[in-house]
Amino acid sequence: MQHSRMFTRQELDRYFASYVGMEGGNPGAAVWICDKSPAWSEPIVAPLNPQLAPPAWDAVFRQQHRQDMARWFGHQCVARIMAAARAEALGVRLGDNDWEHYYWSHLYSPGGAEFRLSLFPLPAHVDGRTTWSKAFRGQPELIPQKRYVALCREGERFRFIARTRERWRPKVVVCLSHRHTDEYLEAFALEGIAGEEHALRPADQARRLHLFNKDGTTWIICPAIGGSAGMTSQVQLDAFGQFIGTRLAASDFAHCVELEAHEAHQAPPQPQRYAVPPLEVAELNLGHRIRPGLAWGEAAMAGNLESYA
Repeated sequence: MQHSRMFTRQELDRYFASYVGMEGGNPGAAVWICDKSPAWSEPIVAPLNPQLAPPAWDAVFRQQHRQDMARWFGHQCVARIMAAARAEALGVRLGDNDWEHYYWSHLYSPGGAEFRLSLFPLPAHVDGRTTWSKAFRGQPELIPQKRYVALCREGERFRFIARTRERWRPKVVVCLSHRHTDEYLEAFALEGIAGEEHALRPADQARRLHLFNKDGTTWIICPAIGGSAGMTSQVQLDAFGQFIGTRLAASDFAHCVELEAHEAHQAPPQPQRYAVPPLEVAELNLGHRIRPGLAWGEAAMAGNLESYA
């Protein structure tokens, strides 16, 4: 992959200490949902300006990506979780299609009930074919990958995440995948805090949750979405959403007390998208948040991913 020029460690550190690599939504929401890495990224091109304002799935975004949204299995699972949390907090019955209405109209909205973030700003796997060293050739501060990881953990990225959490103080932070527990504890400054374990037992298999509490926020480290040990079934996702909802209030869903039916209209074909777009593509529209392509969507739909974006 080509890059416009080589960036210094200081430039990358400043760039990563922002909302780069996050789906966003409403940082003032009661629920944050955190994964290790995104499945997409803004291009690494000059000028390397930090993203100081959180992105969101606003009306323009939904219109531009309507066709793609039909394939985003992982986000649909999050919508199912949040729809169940909403029903629990409002004390209403969870409708069979509530998650669809929530997904198409409310998930990650600017004034919504959740905010989606990633610990690291760049996708762990570029496109399934290109190696990390090839994708970031010419950027010595990003190669090898462990050098990039150290930059985020020891530099300003993790500090930015901790400061942002301290500023907004969400009620619940959902951290996806137990195998990233150490990184979650480090990023949110939870090391040394005693946690507790909870077994989520819906009608099918039990799923283990680890809970930590600090400054009015509860962190829930849960299984990933997808994979043999993850949460994939409707029963599991609904039960997890209800568990989250017991920690929320009706006012956290004031923007969607009523869920209106929404029909997903067909959109014209979209251009090819890349996890990290080539320079010749990125230069066409530097401000556009380029989404992952169909290859990722097919893997997620098959249920063989242990994470999602």
